Amino acid sequence: MLSDVFKPKAFAGLFAAAPSVALVSLGLTAAMMGAQKATINATSMIAGGVGLLAFCAVAALLEKRTGAITGSAIAWLSWLLVAGSVFWLFVQ
Repeated sequence: MLSDVFKPKAFAGLFAAAPSVALVSLGLTAAMMGAQKATINATSMIAGGVGLLAFCAVAALLEKRTGAITGSAIAWLSWLLVAGSVFWLFVQ
């Protein structure tokens, strides 16, 4: 959706490439640094994704009530709390 808003269609490739880059990054990390480091990186990616879901939900609920700036700030804090909690829970 963002690539349709922006005129340079190069953004479409940027957004489409992110999952492939993440997989290649995990593969290279596993090959060069071992499975332990790759596991931590994969857990970080999962925690960030779960945090993104929390961010989107909170931002959607608060944006009309509190405004864009305040809603985004609170949503960012929810991302930090959720992503940090998921990471801490699975890395410990």
